[in-house]
Amino acid sequence: MKRQLIIDDSFIRSHLPEKLRNQPIGFFHGFYLDGLTILHEGERGGKDIIIYQAEDEEDLLYWELEEVCYGLKEKEPFPRKTWRYYRDHAENGQWFYIEHRHYDYNAIEDSRLSGFESFLRLLKYGFPQDRWEKKVEKYTGLMNRWYEIPHWDYDYENLCFIEISDSREHDRDDVIVEEPQPGSIIKVVN
Repeated sequence: MKRQLIIDDSFIRSHLPEKLRNQPIGFFHGFYLDGLTILHEGERGGKDIIIYQAEDEEDLLYWELEEVCYGLKEKEPFPRKTWRYYRDHAENGQWFYIEHRHYDYNAIEDSRLSGFESFLRLLKYGFPQDRWEKKVEKYTGLMNRWYEIPHWDYDYENLCFIEISDSREHDRDDVIVEEPQPGSIIKVVN
């Protein structure tokens, strides 16, 4: 028998920063419980899909909190970092870049960075320390997915990713590295 997934609204709201506690948290449409198994109703009559198997009630609450944090946006996000190279435009299949003389990150801009940082900051507020550190390890691994040697680490004090190497991204299959080629930097700015 399908039981609708009823989230513990009070638990989730109490584990969010005060500025975010009144945001809508209804991210569970189509989910239901079978014991501690969270399922999603199949698409257009397809089979139901197991989303998560909770170990106990507490694990279920933290799964719900994590799912809510995926969808929340910080009211006042951390200041955006400056990347060394920005893609400006493409011509004939080649990117042209703007280069900053003064920059925080040497890598090509990674669109995942600010979202991952925000997500981990929200989890830091509500998760027990050991559970949060496991998430940091997971997301540091995701940030390093396209590097031969680890490029990113996590600054636990400042709650953000930091570069730890000069390695460049690749796609593991063709080892294609996005790096400005001679003549592709069209402007250098401060």
